[in-house]
Amino acid sequence: MAKMAKTLKILEKGAEESTGKGRVFFEMGKYEEALQAYGEAAETWKEMADLLFENGKEESGNTFLGKVFEAESCCGMALFKLGNYEEALEVVDKTLELNPDSPTEWSNRGFVLSALGRNEEALEAFDKALSLDPESPKIVTNKGVVYFRMGLPEKALETFDEALTMEPKKASDWACKLPRFSFFSRNKAPLMRPDNAETWYWKGNVFLELGDKEKALEAYKHSLESDPDHLNSLFRGGELLCEIGEYKEAFKCYARALKLSPGNETARKGKEFCEEKINETLEDENKGEK
Repeated sequence: MAKMAKTLKILEKGAEESTGKGRVFFEMGKYEEALQAYGEAAETWKEMADLLFENGKEESGNTFLGKVFEAESCCGMALFKLGNYEEALEVVDKTLELNPDSPTEWSNRGFVLSALGRNEEALEAFDKALSLDPESPKIVTNKGVVYFRMGLPEKALETFDEALTMEPKKASDWACKLPRFSFFSRNKAPLMRPDNAETWYWKGNVFLELGDKEKALEAYKHSLESDPDHLNSLFRGGELLCEIGEYKEAFKCYARALKLSPGNETARKGKEFCEEKINETLEDENKGEK
């Protein structure tokens, strides 16, 4: 028993390290590396579960089997990010067979189906997720994204508004950050608000599609007040600010985006463009004073 305990301890350490690496790689957008790390974690968790089952430790074995499912689910999302949608769907469906009451897996299925253009089925998956977790603003937002992709902007807006009225029930659904840019907020006091950046971002996209740039910009502003590091809102906000000549504020968007995503060409070019425009304005002002 002592030998098995030692083996389990070594295996668990390796699995935790692989899981941690997978999480970091995923957040960095290095999905190939994330896929490999999560795959290694799944294999190690399974080795632990099998060892426990062989020794009659069924309850503990089931605990680690659950970790296998979690790691495989992460593999599915890495495949999704890599654009391997059919493979991702296979992984998600396999996980759902073993864990049919998981709102997370039903949401994942909705993501993949929507990416495959199977939007009606995606809506059904999100409805199933909501039946299991009816108070999730994130799942409602996901439904809104599908409506938007189906060319139903009014329905999408209605759904996003529904998500924004919902009170988050999890600590992870709340943001507590200082706004970093005057475009986002002139209130320098600490904020405590729901982390609904993604909902506001997609609402901005709908307004942009409808040609209402003012409302779109306001939506991206709300997104960044909720999460100042929301990369997509930084880009969209920067683009719109450039269009209305607010180059100093746009510069802050691109500079922040470049800090979050070093080497990003869009952020680099946007920042350089804003610098040029700001310098041109200063030169014109200096000429006017002479």
